[in-house]
Amino acid sequence: MVVLPSDPTMTYQTQISFDTRGRGTTDITADIERLVDAAGVLFGTCHVFLQHTSASLLITENADPTVRRDL
Repeated sequence: MVVLPSDPTMTYQTQISFDTRGRGTTDITADIERLVDAAGVLFGTCHVFLQHTSASLLITENADPTVRRDL
C-alpha cells in the first residue's frame, strides 16, 4: 500500500554546485538521488535547472560506460 503525503502541493527546492575541470561530463545522478531522498517526496517530478549559460543537461540510461567518453 502506498501512502500519499497529506499535502499534495508540497514542494522542495534546493541549490547545489559542482566544480568541474572544464569541458567534459559530470555524472550528478547520485547527487540528485540524495536530494530527492532528503526531500521525502514519494511521487512527483524532479526539475533540474542549470544556471550556467554554457552547461547542458544530458539524460541517458547510463547502461554503457563508453557513452560519456563518446560524447
